Amino acid sequence: MTDKFASVADWPIWHDQNPGNTFSQWLKACVADDWHKVTHHPFTDAWGKAAVPDRNLKNYLIQDHRFIDRFVALLAGAVSRAPTLADRIPACQFLALLTGPENTYFERSLDALGVTEQERCEMPDWDVTADFKDLMRTAMESNDYASMLAVLAVAEGTYLGWADRVHNEIESHPKEFWYAEWLDLHIGTYFESVVAFLNDQLDKTGPTLDDAARANCLSCFRKATELEVRFFDAAWGSQT
Repeated sequence: MTDKFASVADWPIWHDQNPGNTFSQWLKACVADDWHKVTHHPFTDAWGKAAVPDRNLKNYLIQDHRFIDRFVALLAGAVSRAPTLADRIPACQFLALLTGPENTYFERSLDALGVTEQERCEMPDWDVTADFKDLMRTAMESNDYASMLAVLAVAEGTYLGWADRVHNEIESHPKEFWYAEWLDLHIGTYFESVVAFLNDQLDKTGPTLDDAARANCLSCFRKATELEVRFFDAAWGSQT
């Protein structure tokens, strides 16, 4: 453990101390500070108020759209490594949402905001975008189910966390569809079931891992959470 997480014991000890809690809860406890930063980031508050500066909004959408290709490959990799058909089906169903409504959300939003194809293609990846894509690629190519789940669970769990919080705090839903639909995609019964499925898979897989595999799973979970913080920091920072 790093000093930042020194107060959180390794899984076997932590589970003995917290017998009613799960492996996915342990992972979140290990990254509690960064998880809170993501789910309570100023960028997310501004999103709920439809108050993200125009350039920040456009750049965020360009950059976030670039994750879909790597994310779909990662999720498909997890499907291939899942232990049973029953474990594959929810992920397959989620793939359809990612490659359908979520992908077209970005295309419609960028079109409506007047972002040209040239702008979309010529804008370089932010450093954090490149790092996150590399983490997803590495997890997918590892063929390690727990590592894949760790990255997926952070990506979807943090978005449920901030979107649900913002949705419950705002007085009214944003009128602009690019704000409203992004919230809608990350709240509600279906999306909650996706996050629950990923956590359940971690809860089944995690306790079976040896020390080295468990450390690698935690490393992926921690890195993904750190990258989520960095991504919102970049999205909220000064834009050109």
